Amino acid sequence: AEEANTWKLLHCLYADSITEHPESLEDLITESTLSQQTLVSALFRSDSELRLLQLLVDWLEATAAYQEEATKTSAPVIGNNIHWSNTLHQLLLGDSLFNKDKNKAMVTCMDPDAPKRQNKVVHSDDKKDDSDLCKRIFTEVRCGKFKEAVSMCLSAGQAWRGAVLQGWILLHYLPRDDPGSPLEISGNPSRDLWKWCALGIANNISENVHYRATIGILSGHLPSSLLACQGNWEDLLWAHLKIQIEARVDKFLREHHATAEANTTSADVLELLQSELVVEDISLQQVFIAVKSLMDGKKESSYQICQRYLMLGHIRAIMQDSLEWIDSAEERFIRYLAHLVLVLRLMGKDPQHDVGDKVLVKYVTQLIDGLIDGSVECPELIAYYTSTVPVESQISLYADLMDHIHKSEFRQGVVKAGLNAGIDVPASARVAVKKAISDIQQGYGNLDLTFNQTTAVEKDKTLINRVILSLEWLSLLTNQMEEALWLSNAMIR
Repeated sequence: AEEANTWKLLHCLYADSITEHPESLEDLITESTLSQQTLVSALFRSDSELRLLQLLVDWLEATAAYQEEATKTSAPVIGNNIHWSNTLHQLLLGDSLFNKDKNKAMVTCMDPDAPKRQNKVVHSDDKKDDSDLCKRIFTEVRCGKFKEAVSMCLSAGQAWRGAVLQGWILLHYLPRDDPGSPLEISGNPSRDLWKWCALGIANNISENVHYRATIGILSGHLPSSLLACQGNWEDLLWAHLKIQIEARVDKFLREHHATAEANTTSADVLELLQSELVVEDISLQQVFIAVKSLMDGKKESSYQICQRYLMLGHIRAIMQDSLEWIDSAEERFIRYLAHLVLVLRLMGKDPQHDVGDKVLVKYVTQLIDGLIDGSVECPELIAYYTSTVPVESQISLYADLMDHIHKSEFRQGVVKAGLNAGIDVPASARVAVKKAISDIQQGYGNLDLTFNQTTAVEKDKTLINRVILSLEWLSLLTNQMEEALWLSNAMIR
């Protein structure tokens, strides 16, 4: 999953880099008054740094949604349109003889504020249902499914909770066919006032942790947002980025107060909000430092390190760390690094070509060493990756491949694949034969040959058979017969 997530990240970063964007906000603002949503949309299109943060948030939400769909670990929420059904049942029974579980500490009203106002509790089953609902709401918001979170509140009979969530939506004017018709709006005209009220929920320690975190994310309150992250790298990064985006959008709207039409925030409310909700504007690099400090001693995985470098645009750092990874990482990660190098080269972003070559050589060597029984099922694969390294390395790597292929029925395919990939197969074949000759010369002392008149009894035929079979490579290549004859004579000598 981490590897797939990294490719998705690289795709969205590259797609944004090749998309044309307006150079300035002034190019987009052509009217004197605009809705908040229109104004903020223009901001995202013109501000590359803010757009990057949103791209990363979208990526984190998409990967979380995929993970949630694959695992389905969230507790189910029963949609019965009845709020606190167990509590309601107890209240309806009242003092009846059938009400054996009557609890004097239970609320006597069904409005959402009753537990706080009466300082009483709801039914234990309802409390658990509330906890499951709040956790599921946070999960939906974490997965970028805001509308689904609101719908879930409605289906659970808690429309008031859904209304609280929707206070976050920016004010927007719906298009009208008739200019004289009444103006219809969507979103919240009193968004700043809602934020100030939402801070009360986010800071209320008696509220459900996941509900506080959800409200904190929407209102831009970082401390409460972190409560549900539990030291998870992706969740912590998502929370920090969401808060940064929210803070920058709010700052932008206040700076363009005259441009954002129908901004109904009064001066006293704005003063209260700014005094209670203070978010420091930090860079992406500082965000990662903050995330690292909250990971409870956990270390980033190799994939997460790559993801961080990609987000920051530090390609050179990936190359430098690759020198350590190729000596210690598992085979699957080496494969990923090799493909990352190839993709970065296609994108024109390979600042250290020699390091990339080392990664590719390591991967090809890994593929060759993984062959068993002297056969190869897909020589085209190895030939392609071999063709991506410098010519000198191509020849030695392909010679190594030839040295591993002992079965004759696979050799023609190896030769054909190498030629199609542009590899100097004849040179590789000569290197393979010379290596076999060198091996038999080094191991000659281990051969004990006893001759009689008709036969030679060999105690070890492995090296001899191997060097003889190596000549077959030259026989499969045109115009290599003279070379084969020369090497066979050298072998006999």
